[in-house]
Amino acid sequence: METATFAPPSADVLGEAARQIALAYPDLFAHQRTGIAFLLSRRAAILADDMGLGKTRQVIIALREAAREGSLLVICPAGLKLNWEREIRLVEPGADVFVVHDARSWENGHRWTVANYDLLGRLRSKLSAIHWTGVVLDEAHYIKNDSQRTNHVFHLLGVDGKDPSDGPDFVYLLTGTPMSSRPRDLYNLLKAVRHPLATSFYAYARRYCAAYDNGFGLDTNGASNLDELARIVSGVMLRRTKDEALDLPPKIRSWQPTEIAVKAAKEVRRLEMRALAYLDKHPARNGPTWVNFLGLLNTARHALARAKVEATIEAVRERVEGGEKVVVFTSYTAVIAAIKEAFDEACVSIAGDDSAAERRAAADAFQTDPKVTVLVGNLKAAGVGLNLTAATHVVFNDLDWVPGNHWQAEDRIYRIGQHRPAFVTYLYAPGTLDDFVAALLEAKAHNIGVLEAEAAGNASLVQQVVEAAVRGEHPSFVSRDPAKSAPERSVGLLEETLTLLSRARHSFGLMEAAEQEFRIPSHSRPGKFHTVRLSGGVARCDCEGFLYRGNCSHVRAITQKVAGI
Repeated sequence: METATFAPPSADVLGEAARQIALAYPDLFAHQRTGIAFLLSRRAAILADDMGLGKTRQVIIALREAAREGSLLVICPAGLKLNWEREIRLVEPGADVFVVHDARSWENGHRWTVANYDLLGRLRSKLSAIHWTGVVLDEAHYIKNDSQRTNHVFHLLGVDGKDPSDGPDFVYLLTGTPMSSRPRDLYNLLKAVRHPLATSFYAYARRYCAAYDNGFGLDTNGASNLDELARIVSGVMLRRTKDEALDLPPKIRSWQPTEIAVKAAKEVRRLEMRALAYLDKHPARNGPTWVNFLGLLNTARHALARAKVEATIEAVRERVEGGEKVVVFTSYTAVIAAIKEAFDEACVSIAGDDSAAERRAAADAFQTDPKVTVLVGNLKAAGVGLNLTAATHVVFNDLDWVPGNHWQAEDRIYRIGQHRPAFVTYLYAPGTLDDFVAALLEAKAHNIGVLEAEAAGNASLVQQVVEAAVRGEHPSFVSRDPAKSAPERSVGLLEETLTLLSRARHSFGLMEAAEQEFRIPSHSRPGKFHTVRLSGGVARCDCEGFLYRGNCSHVRAITQKVAGI
C-alpha cells in the first residue's frame, strides 16, 4: 500500500517551522510549537495529545497561520462550544466567532463558526453549501463508530463518495483517546483525513484488529501488528503524553465556560435578581440585611450548581475515558448524589457528615483500586487533609466564596507523591453569578501568584460582591481587556442585572407585595409551626433549612403563591 504521501516531515523542517512559530507566539510551550509546526506541514492531520497539553490552542494557531482568509468550522460536543469561542478569542482578540446554539439560529458569512455534532443533521444542507477553508473535529473519537453522526461528518468532509475537491482545504482532528484500547476505533479517524489505510475496513481489520469470523460476522475487537500501525500513521497523527511534555508547569488551572438548560438559566436569573432587588431596597448593609441577602444569594448559587451537574458529568467522563482518575468538588449534597449515580461503582464520595474513618476509606479506595476512577467530595470535607495523588485532574462543579477553599482542594492531587502535571478545571456558566465569582477567584489567584499569601486566599469574596452590587460596577482589579481570559472579562451579570432591575421588578408579583406574615405547619414536627415573613418582595423563614440554605419548602410555597407561579 502506498503511504509515501503521509511520511512525516523531517526533523529539520519541523524544527525550523517551530522556531518561526516561537517568534510569533512567544508564550507557547515547546511541545505546542512543535505541534503547530506538524499541523502546518499537513493539510489533514490528527493531533492526539494527552488531555491538558493544549490541543485547542495549537490547532487554532495552525489554522490561523495556514488559512489567512476563508471560513473556518469547528465541530465539537455541545458542552465545549463556549470554550472554543473563548480560546479563539484568546489567540485572536476581536475574532469574528459565531456559535450555533440551534438550527434556527444559523448565520452565514463568519470567519469562525462553532457547532456541535448533534446539529450536523439539521444543518447538513447549509454546511455543505459552503466551501470551508478549514474544519476541526474536536473530540474526534465521537466518529469512531458507524452512525448517522459519522455519516454527516463524512459528507461534510467529502469522504463519502463526493469529489475530494469539494471538501475543506484543511482538516484537523483532535482527540486524547484516538484508539481507546482497540485499533478499530482509529479507522474512521483515518478515513476523515483520507489516509490510505482507511480504504478498506475489511483489509484494515484483518491486519490490525486480529479480525476473524465468529460465525455471526467479523469480530474486530482484537489488536495485531500495532507497531506497524503506529509507524504507518505517524505521518498523519501526532501524540505526546504528559510525561513526554517536560516543559509543562506542575499545575495548570483553566476556566471552562459551559451552557446550562434554558429553564434552569431562567430560574437562576430570577433568584439572582431577587437577591439584588432585596439589596437595592435595603440601604443598611449590616445585621439582618446582610444575613438575608447572603441567604438569597446562596439560594441562587445552589440552583446554579444543580444546573451545571450534567456539564460536570460530561467533563469527568471525558477525562476518565482518557485513562485518568478525577476528583470532583462541590458544596452541595445534591450534586454529590447526581455524580455518584452517574458513575456508580467507579465513584466514591465524601460528604460533610461522613466520619473520619469513612473519609479515609473512600480516599484509600480511590488511591489503590484501579476500578475506582472518580471521587466526588464536599469542598470542605474532602478539600483538606487527604492525599489524592492517584488523580491528575480536579474539576470544580461550583465556585466557593473563599478562594483558600479552592486552593486547598486543588492541592489534594498536587502534593508530595505526585509525579505528573496536575490539571485543575473550573466550570462556570456565563451570564450568571458564576461570571463574577470566577473573575474574583481568577484575580485572587493572579494577585497571590504562587498562592503563598494565606490571608488573601482565606478572605471571603462576599463583601466584594455586595460592594460591586451597590456600586453597579466591576471591582477595579477586574480587567475589561477583551484579550484576557473569559472570567476576567465576562463579568457583566451584576451591572446588567442592576440596569434591568426596575423593568424586571413588576414581572414577579412578590416584588411589590406589602409586608405579610404566614404560619406554615412543620413537615417533620407535628404541631409545630414556622413563620414566613414577606417584606420588600423577599421571604424569610425561621426554620433551620432557610438559615443554612437560604431557601426552604415553606418559602417556596409562599413566594409561588404570592407571585402566582
